[in-house]
Amino acid sequence: MKKILLSAVILFVTVTLFAQARTATADYNKTTQPAVEIEIPFEEKTVMKSLVEKMEKKGYKGKENKGYMVFKGVTMSELGSGTYDLYFKTERKSRKEKDITILTMLVSSGYEKFISEADNAELHNSMKSFVNTHTDNATAYDLELQVKEQQEATDKSVKKYNSSVEDGQDLVKKKEKLEKEIAENIQKQAELKAESEKQAQILETLKAKRRQ
Repeated sequence: MKKILLSAVILFVTVTLFAQARTATADYNKTTQPAVEIEIPFEEKTVMKSLVEKMEKKGYKGKENKGYMVFKGVTMSELGSGTYDLYFKTERKSRKEKDITILTMLVSSGYEKFISEADNAELHNSMKSFVNTHTDNATAYDLELQVKEQQEATDKSVKKYNSSVEDGQDLVKKKEKLEKEIAENIQKQAELKAESEKQAQILETLKAKRRQ
């Protein structure tokens, strides 16, 4: 638990340093389009999965298209009153920085007509705010993954412990049974020894009579 809390604190500090979206351009279908982007200190799959989960909670299902996850016909208060098609792409910042993902967002008014900052500055500010807040979502998503993994590790450890306890109980029962069988065997040996000595004595008596 302390390890998870420490990780959360470290992530908070790291995220604070990274959480600044910026105006950018992005390649889409062999064209350069206006976009916003942000660096998020998590692996690509974490960033994208948390984004998909976030959009699905809002009622939108994405579809992959030309390297982007596309959500069509989206109306969100975070982006104002308009209805847009949202395009998202994630890519690792570099080979050495595999735990840093660049999240790119493009917004279209439909039919791949992407909106630039010059066209709608207010919308682009809203786009930046949206991807900025997604850093927190990625952090929460990653923490939930850690909790889930730790829960599974804990459950596995408890299961092994309980299994070991049951094995120990079975061994104790086997030991008690074996000790009982040993005691019975010792008693039986004594009885058989006495019987064999008795029979031997009878034999000697009979042999003695034969010499008379």
